[in-house]
Amino acid sequence: MEISTRKLMSVLTLFGLSNIVYAQAPPTQGEIDQYVAGMASDFNQYMDNYMDPFLQGLGYGFNNGWYNTARPHKSLGFDLTISANLALVPTASQSFKFIPENYKVLDLADANSDVLPTVMGGKTTTEIRSVFDKTDPNSPYVTFPVLDGIKDDLPTKLVAVPSPIVQIGVGIVKGTELKVRWIPTVSGIDGLDYNYWGLGVMHSISQWIPVVKDLPFLDISGFIGYTNVGLSYTLPEGTIDGSDQMAEFGVKTFNYQLVASAKASVITGFIGIGYDNFKTNLAMKGTYDFEVPGTGQTSQLENPVDLDAKGGGFRATVGARLKIAILTLHGSYTLQGYNTINAGIGFSFR
Repeated sequence: MEISTRKLMSVLTLFGLSNIVYAQAPPTQGEIDQYVAGMASDFNQYMDNYMDPFLQGLGYGFNNGWYNTARPHKSLGFDLTISANLALVPTASQSFKFIPENYKVLDLADANSDVLPTVMGGKTTTEIRSVFDKTDPNSPYVTFPVLDGIKDDLPTKLVAVPSPIVQIGVGIVKGTELKVRWIPTVSGIDGLDYNYWGLGVMHSISQWIPVVKDLPFLDISGFIGYTNVGLSYTLPEGTIDGSDQMAEFGVKTFNYQLVASAKASVITGFIGIGYDNFKTNLAMKGTYDFEVPGTGQTSQLENPVDLDAKGGGFRATVGARLKIAILTLHGSYTLQGYNTINAGIGFSFR
């Protein structure tokens, strides 16, 4: 379910940056500048609507999967856990309504087809047109197909955004455990730079509660965590005319929860309630050259995409863990803005 940079680049071409033929006097420089500014604004707005559920899904996903028990490790105890999240995209987020009045140069080719797919939606035959001057009913325009979503190409019926988790937990003192998420930084490999890290702290509350602290099967803890993911990709020279072209993506998440678990033999059931928030962003940096239709002139779009998605709120998790010797298998389901499935495997000591 990869959203490729090549696909984003192709949208620039699709959005009418060529092949409009004028049947009237050539436009003035002021009209050209207005068209270019409109294209830059509309392209960013369209991509905001199109990419939003993917960015939201990553935010909810990376905010998940921090724990599979409420019992912190003893001092110097530790675990290594590898898991995956699937943030389920609601039906309402698989499409969006295109409102022509909100766009400066883009318009619907068919006014009766105003519901378009997001990146997590299905396929469509709807077309959009790029109009040089929307105030002029005789203005030249070019028609192009709307971008499809990837829903019909998914291997399962689940419409979901995946996010991987690699995590280590280490017991410190007084029922406190430090959780670290980290993948070695990737830099300069085929133009790709990637960094991924996170920090979390779980502290036993039950140890301070009379009666509860004497129940060997029950644990209650507080948890707080932060995750930061950053990725940048430098486009190969010549992919599109221009300079310093790069796609940048980032996720920052916060998580605050109260967690409880109960153990019976090798099975541990756990629940968690709390609040989380996140911010994700996607940007295309650099300059992108194109020929202004009908003029023979070349112009540029500079940093054409800058998208942010914010979300979060109340969350509730229920799950279970199986522990045989040092091997753990776990799964959970979280109710939140995008309900999220988590499953993983780990090795746990003390």
